[in-house]
Amino acid sequence: MDFGYDGVMGLKIEALPIDTLIPDPTNARKHSDENLQAIAQSLKQFGQRKPIVITADDIVVAGNGTMQAAKGLGWDVIDTVRVPADWSTAKVKAFALADNRVAELAEWDADVLMAQAGELTADGFQLEDFGFTDVDLGVFDVQEVQPPELDSGDKGDVEQITFQLHTEQADLVRQAIASARSNEDIDSELNSNSNGNAIAFICGWYTDGRV
Repeated sequence: MDFGYDGVMGLKIEALPIDTLIPDPTNARKHSDENLQAIAQSLKQFGQRKPIVITADDIVVAGNGTMQAAKGLGWDVIDTVRVPADWSTAKVKAFALADNRVAELAEWDADVLMAQAGELTADGFQLEDFGFTDVDLGVFDVQEVQPPELDSGDKGDVEQITFQLHTEQADLVRQAIASARSNEDIDSELNSNSNGNAIAFICGWYTDGRV
């Protein structure tokens, strides 16, 4: 069986001058400056790991953001792969929509994401470069807790503690929380908020004299 280029059936990768490629004039996907910066950071750190998709007329069907970010980085050449020659115009448009949409339908595994974020941050990667925010990583997510009805003067089982940090301190706290959240020894029965559990676990190490 002929698997074509690089072991992938039917794919022929061509390295073409970026200036010869035409952005899709009917592209339904818009790229913000933040999105393009994230793509550019990925290209800078990892290079181009998948080709953009073009038609026989060199119109970019999938990867318009990648091409735009690569141009911004000063690239002259980019890897491409063409859609099958027998595809109709309608099928090309359908593919472009599907390519943009399918990734949006996936969901993150919060625990795995937090664990990997902690590991990568410790290794020197800045996930902010790739478009992740504190909200995305759930570092300081606040889960709404319905407080119990109490008589005046009574104290409930749930408390909220607020404090202020310098930016450098906040980065350290984020790393510690991300790392602690992946620890299997954390007791989550008392509290449904994973960040609170992580902070309590870290404090336990300090009060027990383990640090």
